[in-house]
Amino acid sequence: MGTHIGITLTGHVGSEPQVRTVQTSTGEKQVATFSIAVNRTNGGGQQQTLWVRVNCWQNLASVATSYVKRGVLIQATGSWLRPSAWVDQNGNPQASLDMDVDRLILLERVENGEPEVAPDEIPF
Repeated sequence: MGTHIGITLTGHVGSEPQVRTVQTSTGEKQVATFSIAVNRTNGGGQQQTLWVRVNCWQNLASVATSYVKRGVLIQATGSWLRPSAWVDQNGNPQASLDMDVDRLILLERVENGEPEVAPDEIPF
């Protein structure tokens, strides 16, 4: 029997999905990337936020660009979480957590650009 990681994040979308085409070992693939803020209150009563960069591949990339909007509450499920390093606009090195997503659930419906609270699974 193999090993498995199952990860579910529930949080607010911090940025609009950005779509790009990347070259993989199996050819070109579309990926939509956006951030999710996951909040908690620690034992000392302080609010903490963990930002995770979410990657939606192929068909899920199209779904993300159609339904995921900044500020909306979503649930993202995936099977892999990895650290990533990148350089910001000012040339400073930054670190992030990246998750490849298998499933998205929209927890707020977006109508006319404004979130409306209503559970609704995104089809894919």
